[in-house]
Amino acid sequence: MKYVILATEGPHDQAAIGRLLKLMGLKDFAREFGGELASLDSFWRGFVPTSPPLKLYERSSMPSIFSSSTHSISVAIYQGEGSNLIPNLIATISNYRLGKRRPYIQDIYAFGLIMDADTHDPDALAKDRADQLRVLYPTISTVPGTITEGIPRTGIYVLPDNKRQGTLDSILVDCASVVFHEHRSGAEQFLNGLADDHKRHWRRPFGEQKALVASIVSVLRPGMANTPSIAQDRWICDETVQTVAELDSLYQFIKTLLDLPVSVG
Repeated sequence: MKYVILATEGPHDQAAIGRLLKLMGLKDFAREFGGELASLDSFWRGFVPTSPPLKLYERSSMPSIFSSSTHSISVAIYQGEGSNLIPNLIATISNYRLGKRRPYIQDIYAFGLIMDADTHDPDALAKDRADQLRVLYPTISTVPGTITEGIPRTGIYVLPDNKRQGTLDSILVDCASVVFHEHRSGAEQFLNGLADDHKRHWRRPFGEQKALVASIVSVLRPGMANTPSIAQDRWICDETVQTVAELDSLYQFIKTLLDLPVSVG
């Protein structure tokens, strides 16, 4: 079995990556086995929280698990609380040993970091994160979108396209043009009709994209957050992968990192 860790900063990105893995034919452990501990591959036991979090309302750090028996691969999507992602990931991987024998790191087939550029330069951001990760992965490339082959295979992807500033929402807005055209048009009319006084608190320059995605979600799944919509609705599907260049680029990066057969997906 090939074991892979895909790390990202938050639940929205985690849901999007999970959706892409499903398109590649991998199965969601939570849905297939109900998330039961007894059914979890023992390799991932080191990620299972052993005690309640110090903060009572803190999210569980348990990653999403996807696997394929056909291609003998198991993938953990780890999301690590934004800016705490790298320190949390390093601590988890460094401290865990399989059967108290050898460092966990030695059995990882591939590792990928997927994060938003936001307002940063993608090249500078990738270099900074690669420098931090060298304690775990000495050969990881500082060039976003570049996969270093070997054991483990490693790479960093900076959303939306390794070249420009932006976030996952930058991609989802384009996806909405393909699969939720009427929803996007209606959401834009609503947001454009609001006085500027109601928008001054938006985090620039991507607040409008986030508001647009959230407005569409409120129609698709009233009363629900963005994460379940990203995971379950058609934001990320065969049609959007084939149509939205940035999404296809991310799809190809993950598939190549996982070393899946060309025919998969």
